Amino acid sequence: MVFLIILIISFISILYIFKNNMTKLSNERKSIYKIQNTTFIFIVLFFFTLSSLIYNYIGKPFINIKELYAQRDRLKETEAQKNKNFAKNLQKFNELNIVLKREPNNIQILLKLAEVASKVNKIEAEIASLTKLNSINSSPKIKSLLAQAIVRKANGQVTTKAKKIIDEILIENPLEPGANFLNGLRQSQIGNEDKALKIWVKLYNSTIKNDTWKKNLEKNIKSAAKNIGLSQKEINIQLKNNKNINDDAATNILNLSEKEQKIRIYGMVEQLANRLNKEKDDFEGWIRLFNSYKYLQENDKALSALRTAIEIKPSIILKQTLLKELLLPQGKPKFTLETDKLIDDILIKEPNNIDALFFKGLKAFNKGENNTAKLYWDKLIATLPPNSKISLELINKLKTLEK
Repeated sequence: MVFLIILIISFISILYIFKNNMTKLSNERKSIYKIQNTTFIFIVLFFFTLSSLIYNYIGKPFINIKELYAQRDRLKETEAQKNKNFAKNLQKFNELNIVLKREPNNIQILLKLAEVASKVNKIEAEIASLTKLNSINSSPKIKSLLAQAIVRKANGQVTTKAKKIIDEILIENPLEPGANFLNGLRQSQIGNEDKALKIWVKLYNSTIKNDTWKKNLEKNIKSAAKNIGLSQKEINIQLKNNKNINDDAATNILNLSEKEQKIRIYGMVEQLANRLNKEKDDFEGWIRLFNSYKYLQENDKALSALRTAIEIKPSIILKQTLLKELLLPQGKPKFTLETDKLIDDILIKEPNNIDALFFKGLKAFNKGENNTAKLYWDKLIATLPPNSKISLELINKLKTLEK
């Protein structure tokens, strides 16, 4: 309102001043200066109007000054609270580090330290805590947190190290959200936008509405869709056509008894197995079948599905998974020609592979080949975090060899 009043007064003032000037001119000079004054008035009005409009567009002449001050105060309060939280978390971080020195293998302390480290931007400490935690008590969730931290450290790039961890997670738990998100990101970064889109859309439909990262997922889906030429309308249709994890079929299964659930799931698994007998090159299908048979405790069928997946894609991670499936469930591992070949294949590709070094040393230890056992276990201990549970156990075993 003030802006309009000033504009009107300015117009009236200019006209009034020049009107007075015009009346003061002599009749002889009036005709000469009339054109000059009119031109001058026009130029002044033009530039004043132009500058006023620019200011009106770029600036905020009608802004409520009280609201402006209120916004400023809210920003100050938010910033002050953030600084307060940061200082509090930093103090907690230092306290946890002190406790960890006394209890280096405390799982809860390591997990809490990793959480607090992420809040105070101590990425190296976060990765170190999760790495040690993974060596003590490995799980798909811990591996997922570790992979996410590694990617954040690399400014969003899925590194080779992160890729390896992601692949391990997806074998152990194909539905792990963090691993699937990073897997989609990896596909996008190597130019495979179509596969990235499929992974993210599937994840989107299994993500609860208020999940903190659903907006990031939407952003990535739109970006991938745009890169492969899909319109917003097409991507909306694709999202609607995908079944949500909480659909009626899943709900019906969850409402059944445990025995009935297994019968229903077994029928679905057999359908998958029958399809794979016709589509033998479906690698992801065989991995799903392996995990499904594991859930149903059909171990022989699970191992058969895993072996087929290895034939399609003979990766170190799959061979490592098969090796652990063959040796770890037993009370005393029984080494066979198959397990020996798996160990050797893994060590050729990855000389510092923890599982292969452990089992190579264990086989020698069981056979009384002490020097060979010491050779492989010493190498394994050198690759493990100091004072880790497995490291301490191996050191104790090696001490028995020296007696």
